[in-house]
Amino acid sequence: MKRAFTRSLGEVIADYVQEAHLEEGLLETRIYAAWDAIPLGNATLGEYTSRHSFRDGVLSCRIRSSVVRAHLQAQAAMLCARLNEAMGGEYVKQVKLL
Repeated sequence: MKRAFTRSLGEVIADYVQEAHLEEGLLETRIYAAWDAIPLGNATLGEYTSRHSFRDGVLSCRIRSSVVRAHLQAQAAMLCARLNEAMGGEYVKQVKLL
């Protein structure tokens, strides 16, 4: 029996993600993981973040410590650039710290 049409597993998964409209949710998950992995001293931002949301290019993060939030507020543009670099595209337009 000869197979007439074969596809790689990566192609099948990519097609399923597109058909099921999962791209946006996967993108959000990747952005949250990239945010949580950014180093901050001996810790990471994930240790200071209690909640995330991403809508229309704006990443909103609730920071537990007011001192850390004030420090990060001054570096919001740099954080946005680091996230986009980690994601490999221009997805995050603004970082909003709450």
